[in-house]
Amino acid sequence: MLERIFNPENWFFRLTGHFVDVVLLSLFWLLCSLPLFTLGPASAALYDTVVKTIRTRQENTPYRHFFQVFRREFKVGCLATVFVLLAGVWLYLLYHILYAGTIRGRAFAALYYAFLALLLLLLGALSYLFPVLSRFTFQTGGLFAACAKLAIAHLPTTVCLGVVTAAAAWACLRYWWPVLFLPALVVLLCAQSLEKIFLPYMGQENSGPDEPDQGSV
Repeated sequence: MLERIFNPENWFFRLTGHFVDVVLLSLFWLLCSLPLFTLGPASAALYDTVVKTIRTRQENTPYRHFFQVFRREFKVGCLATVFVLLAGVWLYLLYHILYAGTIRGRAFAALYYAFLALLLLLLGALSYLFPVLSRFTFQTGGLFAACAKLAIAHLPTTVCLGVVTAAAAWACLRYWWPVLFLPALVVLLCAQSLEKIFLPYMGQENSGPDEPDQGSV
C-alpha cells in the first residue's frame, strides 16, 4: 500500500511534477523574454521543451533542454523577433488610426473590424513561427515563408491559434498571475494541433544549418 502511495510513478506525483514543470518553464520563458528581442528563441525553447518533456515525455531533463534549445535557436530566433516587433509597432499605430476613424461613420467602422479580423489571422500565423523554428532548420526568410504557407493551408487551425493566443495575451496583460503558468499551458494546448500539422514533415527535422531548403514546408 505504502509503496503504491509513495511510488514516483504514482499519478499524484506525476501530476505534481508536471505542474511544477509548467510553472518553472513559464517563468524561464518570461525571464528569457524580458529583453524582448529574445522572445523568439525563448518561445521556441518553451515549445520544444513542453512537447518533449510534458506531452510526449521523450526527455526527462526539462530545464537543461530548455536552455539547450534557447542557445541553439538564438541567432535566427532573435532576428525573426526583431522583424515581428517592427511589424507589431506598425500594426499598433495603424490600429489606433483606424480606431480613431470609427467615429467618422460606418465605412470606417467596417474597415476597423476588418482590420481586427486580419490581426487575428496574423496572430494565428505568428503562432506557427517559433514552434516551426524549434522543429525545423530555417534561415529567417524561409521561416516566415514556411509559416505563411502553413497558416493558409490550415486556416481553421490558424484562426483557433489566434483566438487562444489573443486570449492568453489579454489574460496575462490584464492580470499578472496567469503568466506564472499560462505560457506553458497554452503551448501544451496549441501543440495538440501543431504536432499533427508538423508530423508529415518530421522526416526533414534534422536538416543541417547549411541546408535551409531541406526543412521547407
